[in-house]
Amino acid sequence: MPEDLGTAVLAIVEVHDDGPAPEPERYLAPFIVEPGSSGARVATVGDGVWRALAVAIGEGRIVRSASRGALVCRPGLGLSAFAPAGPASIGAWEERPLGADQSNTSAVLGERLLLKAYRRVVSGLNPDLELIAFLAEERGSRQVPALGGSAEYVAPDGTVATIAMLQELVPDAEDAYESTAERLAGWIAAPGVVALEYATEDAAELGTALAELHASLADGGELEAFATRSATSDDLSAWRVDGEKHLEAALEQLGADDRIGADLRAWAPAIRERLAVLETISPPPLVARIHGDLHLGQVLRRPDGFVFVDFEGEPLRPIEERRGLASPMRDLASLLLSFDHVSSSAERRALAQGWMPGEHAGLDIAAWRRRSRERLLRAYGTRVRRLGAPIVVDERLIDGLAVAKECVEFVYAATYLPEWLFAPHEGMARLLGVAAAR
Repeated sequence: MPEDLGTAVLAIVEVHDDGPAPEPERYLAPFIVEPGSSGARVATVGDGVWRALAVAIGEGRIVRSASRGALVCRPGLGLSAFAPAGPASIGAWEERPLGADQSNTSAVLGERLLLKAYRRVVSGLNPDLELIAFLAEERGSRQVPALGGSAEYVAPDGTVATIAMLQELVPDAEDAYESTAERLAGWIAAPGVVALEYATEDAAELGTALAELHASLADGGELEAFATRSATSDDLSAWRVDGEKHLEAALEQLGADDRIGADLRAWAPAIRERLAVLETISPPPLVARIHGDLHLGQVLRRPDGFVFVDFEGEPLRPIEERRGLASPMRDLASLLLSFDHVSSSAERRALAQGWMPGEHAGLDIAAWRRRSRERLLRAYGTRVRRLGAPIVVDERLIDGLAVAKECVEFVYAATYLPEWLFAPHEGMARLLGVAAAR
């Protein structure tokens, strides 16, 4: 950073819990030491810390730490297209917050690049960086942002953790979840009739886009981390066990809830039956690298198509598990669930706008859910066949994985976002074909 603005400091802070956690958690914290000051203050986006890190990434610096570790910065192949005057020029760019609710810190630099800093420091290669690098640099895919570079912390013991990723800021892009929810709410309350085929075009286009993404990930060449195989009986059993584990956690967390918790307890036997089907899938499905936590909030809509972002996987899982192989049907099931969730959100937004159930609806939202699913699955299946990808659409597998994923959603919402519980509650009811308590 320029001397008149102070010195940028990135600290890795260990948080020790008095509970049973075996190891402390580590978090990335940015500070600024101002000129003439003996102390430091916490930096916010706009102070220039992330801009300074982007310059270091572009220049490929290695910054030694006081604890004998090192910050290792590497430029990406796509950086020169966004900073043609050289990485030092980034130091003069404006830095602003992204303006979106995220679990990480994201800074927009010069309206050209996005610096994503991972707040929680976890040893191992972050799949977000790994998959973006593979798709953007190995496959030349435009379905992901171009990679500008990355920064990793190498600890004194030699362990490595991804600290930040620099990538293209996708211009003129909309968050697919928010834009879909707003559009649907408007269509529900519209005085006329909205054509179902028109309203479900995004589902078809997303099905095609996801098929292309999965075909790229299933073609890893000689890269060991991207080698595909058939699922084993242990894989199938693990998927069932994981779903049941999250069901039990959801039941425990929602035990005192006399509405959602009561429904979940009543549905538990049917949920377990759906999860048990996962162990009976035959022939064994392909497992490959996938997005891992795909929903409409991880998709950007731009004028020429869709872009997939945030390949970290489910954040509550260990990093090596998030880097593991899984069925592409898991992504497909998650995306279909997201269409269901966004429809529930849209109904609430329409109600907030003055529309009342029983009144004229410009869009039949139940019909929209059914047709979106049909078009997405058809488009996905058609595209994977045309690409020759070794992926088979199995609706029994999709159903079991969707039920398992909804159990994860219950746990996440109960733990971090209680106001979101309506989405898995209504979603699970529709998966099981039952009514949810209002």
